Amino acid sequence: MLRRTLFSLAVLTALFFSVNVNAQSYDTSDSAVGGVMIDADGMLSQAASEDMTRLRKEINDGLLPISKGLNKQVESRKVSLKALNAYLAKCEAEGREIPDSARYLGGLTAIEYVLVYPEEQDIVLVGPAEGWEVGPQGVMVGKNSGKPVMLLDDLTAAIEAATGKVRTVFSVSIDPTKEGLQRMSQFASSVNPSANPQVIAKGMEESLGLQTVTLHGIDPSSHFAYVMAAADFRMKQISMGVTKSPVRAIPSFVSMMKSPSQNGALPRWWLAPNYDAISCDSDRLTWSLTGGKVVTMTDTDFFDGNQVVRQAAKKSSAFQQWADKMTENYDELAKAEPIFGQLRNCMDCALVAAIMAEKDVMNQMGASLAPMMSMKDVRAVRQNVPRHVASTSVLARKGGSIMFVTGGVSINPWEMVQNAAEKDLSRIRENVTVPSKKWYAN
Repeated sequence: MLRRTLFSLAVLTALFFSVNVNAQSYDTSDSAVGGVMIDADGMLSQAASEDMTRLRKEINDGLLPISKGLNKQVESRKVSLKALNAYLAKCEAEGREIPDSARYLGGLTAIEYVLVYPEEQDIVLVGPAEGWEVGPQGVMVGKNSGKPVMLLDDLTAAIEAATGKVRTVFSVSIDPTKEGLQRMSQFASSVNPSANPQVIAKGMEESLGLQTVTLHGIDPSSHFAYVMAAADFRMKQISMGVTKSPVRAIPSFVSMMKSPSQNGALPRWWLAPNYDAISCDSDRLTWSLTGGKVVTMTDTDFFDGNQVVRQAAKKSSAFQQWADKMTENYDELAKAEPIFGQLRNCMDCALVAAIMAEKDVMNQMGASLAPMMSMKDVRAVRQNVPRHVASTSVLARKGGSIMFVTGGVSINPWEMVQNAAEKDLSRIRENVTVPSKKWYAN
């Protein structure tokens, strides 16, 4: 039976695509996310380590000295989006590249407070910050904490998506095609059961063919979308044991299983945001985002021989056990592989964008925020959009079985904003001084 030969499948990949490195440095995740090439057809494949080393060196060589005020680690740095946009407009008028300081939002490593000032047509973001350097996998990280810095690119992508006509969840998944599943089913039913198990598994891999990348709610060519795909791919690679986990406390799911599933059950894991508390004042102009983290959610899917069927009501303790290990050790994983930290930053950006959408900020403050939304230099041009993954490059084997897993990344900022608890945040608002001389202040 085909069900007895199937178990789980890693279906997402990180992305690697080329851009020109200008005098101003770009976060290397603009040219390499997780070390996987993406060609003009949208096909993803593993990048050579020497390419990653070369690109990281190019980015590092392009880094400019960081000003004293931005280079030190502080618990609270305030960034005025109105003043930042005025600065961006000045750079454009003078024909200058956007400085690293603006690209990296002043070195913010998280957003803890969002303050909306309707009369001043300004929004101020507040959070911990520090100087930056090129970290593991080419991701720009804080010099002290090792946490990825926030990217203006990701913030603008989230705002663009959130302030559109349709409010949707930001998500990504890579799934086998219906035709591929049917081919695999036909192969499994026709193969000689006594054949070499490795030959059977290889034939099933090849018959499954290409996987399809599906992105919702966000520009598929944006860095934000690439981060979602890369983080999900790495999660699935780790779970399937395709690559060794950099964190000992997160073993591969394959190593935890004694044998492949006998009933067609498939683990479905997805990464989602979770905050200890999201609160706002009665006017919904002051917001507090406390304890932002990424959790691994789980449900059970089933393969019936022709298609994957979602069975959310049926839970698996084994699937939950691995998800819990991933959640509990996520911070350590994010230090080893900063792409996971970048995903958390993207979730902060999505939440900020949803708050702005609720207050209709782009209609009320459009002129003040126009430069960052319209300047081409803010968002790197990405010609290659992820579309396909070869099944043979992402599957794991266990004996004569191939293993696959469903899931992805799901970010629903609308629900978080809607469910925010009302709280007296007047002291927070009183203590925040809007930057005046510069677009940022410690």
